[in-house]
Amino acid sequence: MLTVFAKIDNDRVLSAFLVESSWEGITMNPEEHKMGIRGSSTRQIFFNDVKVPVENLLGRRGEGFRIALNILHIGRIKLGATVLGAMRRAINYSVSYANERKQFGSFIADFGAIKHKMANQVVKMFATESAVYRASKDVEDTIDSLLEQGKTYGQANIGGVAEYEPECALLKVYGSESQDYVVDEMVQIYGGMGFSSEAPADRSYRDSRINRIFEGTNEINRLITIDSTLKKGMRHKINLFEAASEVVNNLDKLQAVETEGKDYYEIKHAFVSNLKKTILMLLPVVTDTFKRDLVHEEEIQMNISDMIMHVYVFESTLLRVEKIEKEGLKPDAKIYRDILDVLTRNTLQKTYSNAFDAIGSFAEGDLKEKLCSALRTLTKADPTNVKESRRNIADKLNDDGLYKF
Repeated sequence: MLTVFAKIDNDRVLSAFLVESSWEGITMNPEEHKMGIRGSSTRQIFFNDVKVPVENLLGRRGEGFRIALNILHIGRIKLGATVLGAMRRAINYSVSYANERKQFGSFIADFGAIKHKMANQVVKMFATESAVYRASKDVEDTIDSLLEQGKTYGQANIGGVAEYEPECALLKVYGSESQDYVVDEMVQIYGGMGFSSEAPADRSYRDSRINRIFEGTNEINRLITIDSTLKKGMRHKINLFEAASEVVNNLDKLQAVETEGKDYYEIKHAFVSNLKKTILMLLPVVTDTFKRDLVHEEEIQMNISDMIMHVYVFESTLLRVEKIEKEGLKPDAKIYRDILDVLTRNTLQKTYSNAFDAIGSFAEGDLKEKLCSALRTLTKADPTNVKESRRNIADKLNDDGLYKF
């Protein structure tokens, strides 16, 4: 069964059709050979005077583009979930090999450098999973709400997923790049054996690479993340520009996160708040500076998109870890604090770096000085012992022998 998009007569827009590949007039080229995902079919299809019954029209006439967009939204959030299985497989192979391979008389799993890699694999996996859970629940709740309002099943699904277009796009980017990191470190943990096609790293490495390309390249999805966020603000679906104006008008009053006498989670939520302010202070300044020409400033857009992505994933992980501890969902909550501490440090660094590059790419003089000063304040944090946190994460992984977080 093929989903085909084509125009009816002289229509300006596309319609969608369900077409059976066995119908007369349809021919296909041989299967193409690919770097990875070799179990999937990729081949050219040719249509020559193929007759399609009217009942095979999918949706209504002219709805093809909307259907295609909805497929992409769903595909993106599903890809964020799909890579979790691939990451888990790679992590499990990594820890298994690290506890079998000896070097200098010790298992390589005992070395700090290897623990660092395995812990980062776990953090990437756990953070991706947290964001997927959060976005999926939000989408599901919105679909249920639309159904209660009398929408049809199709209308509710299209509307529910479209409402979270930015989240779908950023999950696709974060998930695919996290998987690439995890499988690349899997090769490194295996060492020379990892480069052999006899080792399981070979297939994981080749299969992973497509995820940054299909469902829209990661570059396109980064642009979609910021574009759809701005549009939601312009339509007042979120109080984006109102909140941004408040931050920009009070740059000299912004304060770093205070830790003295504060609860652990109170401090983490304060970091989320400040990191969001770094995004809010840039959005109006950038849009005012470039106006319609912002579309040509893709590098700056992608800087801000990455900030949105990392802060969303960080907040999602924070909410999950807080729930785990406060509701007693896991026996050892401390290990999840370790994961969150590593992610906190990573998010602060990535947010600062992206914002610093963005500011340097357009601001000058007094404006540049004000923005950089505010950025330093908002991302200021005391050093934490992330080395010990990573070792704790890796020790649990080694003790379990599998990913059990």
